[in-house]
Amino acid sequence: MKIAGKKIPKGTVLLFLSFTAISLCLLLIVSATRAEHTNSMGKNGMYSGHQKNFSICNAKQEGQWEDVIPALESKYNNFAIYVPIQDPEIVIRGVCVSGKVETPPMVEGEYFDFATSWTDTPQAVLGKQYREYAVEREGKLYYEYQGVDFEVIGVMGTKEDSRLNYMMMLDFKSAVRLAGINTGYVLDTKKESDLLKVGQELELLFRLPADVVILLDAGDKVSMIARLLSGNAIMDTMYVMILISFSLSTILVTFIWLRFRRQIFYAWQLCGYEGRMQCMEIAKRFYLAAGAGFAAGFLLMAVLSVVMGDIQIAALDILQALGMTVGLGTVILFFCYLLDRRKAKR
Repeated sequence: MKIAGKKIPKGTVLLFLSFTAISLCLLLIVSATRAEHTNSMGKNGMYSGHQKNFSICNAKQEGQWEDVIPALESKYNNFAIYVPIQDPEIVIRGVCVSGKVETPPMVEGEYFDFATSWTDTPQAVLGKQYREYAVEREGKLYYEYQGVDFEVIGVMGTKEDSRLNYMMMLDFKSAVRLAGINTGYVLDTKKESDLLKVGQELELLFRLPADVVILLDAGDKVSMIARLLSGNAIMDTMYVMILISFSLSTILVTFIWLRFRRQIFYAWQLCGYEGRMQCMEIAKRFYLAAGAGFAAGFLLMAVLSVVMGDIQIAALDILQALGMTVGLGTVILFFCYLLDRRKAKR
C-alpha cells in the first residue's frame, strides 16, 4: 500500500487505525470522567456527597479548634471540615483540608492545602465570577469581605456556567472568627468509610462544656444488585467494555503486524542482530505507528469538542490518555512479541 507515493509496510495501517480508536476512546473516557466529577462537585456544593453535618454547642473558648485540628491532622489524612457562612449574596464557606478530598478545577493559582487552610493569615479561593472584584497590591490579589482583606491564593471555576463559579472559600480560622465557634459544620472525607473514625475522634477531642452534635452511623447498606445497577456502575462498565473491545482488536492486529515482519526478524538474525537490538528496532516501528494513531485520535477528539459543546478536553486529559496509551501499547507489544517469537521457533 502506498500513501503520498510512499510504500507503507503491511499491517501498519491496521495498527495505526487500532491505536487511533484506542486513543479516541481513552480521551473520551478521561474527559467524560473529569466532566462528571466536576458536575457532581458543583451539584454537591464542593462536598463529596457522603459528608456529615455536625454542630458545636456550649463552647466557652473560641480557640478550642487550636487544639483539635493539629491533633486530628496528626492522626488522620484526607479529610476536610467546612464552616458554612450565611450570606444572602454569595455562597461562602471556610475550610480546613488535610490531604485530598475534593479539589475544584482551578483557573489560576492553587486550591487550599493544610498549610493555607489552617493559617493566621486571611486567605481565600474565589469563584471566577468574583475575580474582577479582587484588587492587586504589591503583586498579590486581595478580596475584601466584611471589612477583612483576604489574600486570594487561587481562582476556581469551569468554562461553562456552574455553581463553582459563584462560590468563595475562606481559610478555616477566618471563617470561625466570622461565624463563631458555636455554629454548624460539615465533615467530609475522601473515603466514606473514614467518616465514622474521624467523626468519633472529633467528638473525643473537644473538651467539656463544649458539645459536638453529630450523627454517626454506618448508613443504610446497599445491596450488591443495587450497586451493579446504579448509573455510575453502568457507565463505568460501559467504559471498561469499550476499552477491552478495542484492546482485544489491537492485540489481534499486533499479531498480524508481527507476522508480516518475520522476514525482517530473519534478516536481522543473518546480519548478527542480538535479541536486544531486535526488540529495540521492532519497538521503534511499533511506537511510531502507535504515536501516529494517538495524534490522529487527538485530532478527532479536537474536532468532536468543536462540533459538540458538551465534550471538553483539557491538557491533563491529553497527558493521562497519552500515558495510558503508551502503557497499554507496551503491554500489548510485549505480550504479542513473546507469543510470536515462541510460535516462530517451533
